[in-house]
Amino acid sequence: MNDIDHQHQSLHHTDIYQHGEPLQPQQLTPLTELVLTHIDNNYPKLQLYVAGIVYGLIATIVCLIIGFIVPLSITAKLLLILFILITAALIIRLTYLKALTICYGVFKGELIMRQGLFWISTTALPYTRLQHVNLSQGPLERQYQLVTLKCFSAGSGEAEINLPGLNADTAEHLRQHLLHQAAENQTTNANVITASLDSQHG
Repeated sequence: MNDIDHQHQSLHHTDIYQHGEPLQPQQLTPLTELVLTHIDNNYPKLQLYVAGIVYGLIATIVCLIIGFIVPLSITAKLLLILFILITAALIIRLTYLKALTICYGVFKGELIMRQGLFWISTTALPYTRLQHVNLSQGPLERQYQLVTLKCFSAGSGEAEINLPGLNADTAEHLRQHLLHQAAENQTTNANVITASLDSQHG
């Protein structure tokens, strides 16, 4: 083995990342139960109202087409119409139940949103990554004084958290709080970086 190979081998051994001992399950950070807040009660009602109109209208049109245009026996038409009505009612019901699952939590270092009926999704946005907070309100939401809060993180073109069904006053208060927390975290991070650079050059 020549000197060059020996040097490469020495570098290979010294550059290996030392992972240390693996942690046991009991050594992991304990999982704490999240205390989350449900959105305004008017939002599930609004979703039920909108879904009832949309899917009810679609089901009515399809049933009329089946009843007057599709060449089937009366029994087949009745069974098909019954199936369509049951499907529409089920979709409307699931839309309402899904809206009931939306909840959020404002914590010291992050905002958390959870939703989902069968597939539950939990999204956490640390304030250190929060860059912009937007409030939007559609014409139907305006009737119920509801607002959708959208949180954007740095480098993301789409909202990382899209939280609907908030009371207008609550949403504005939450928006100001989130922006304040984001500004504080950015200032703290900037001070830490500055102090670190000063210590290196000192």
